[in-house]
Amino acid sequence: EELLIDFCEIIGEHSGANLAKAVWNTLELYGLRNWLMAVICDNASNNDTLLQALGEKCADEGINFSNKHSYIHCLPHVIHLA
Repeated sequence: EELLIDFCEIIGEHSGANLAKAVWNTLELYGLRNWLMAVICDNASNNDTLLQALGEKCADEGINFSNKHSYIHCLPHVIHLA
């Protein structure tokens, strides 16, 4: 089952740092920080820095999350680009 929990405007550039801030705020809002297991996104370079920033924030908060092992590339995007 899928459920959209947030849809927010990103103020400024869509950098990985700004995206990570928006994701982190949503995780905090709904009490989901400790439930983060993986992130599914396309191959845009800002998603690499998004995951890196989320990994750093989780490490600072003592949350077990590996940005290198938890990045799932969206299969339809990968197939479309192939």
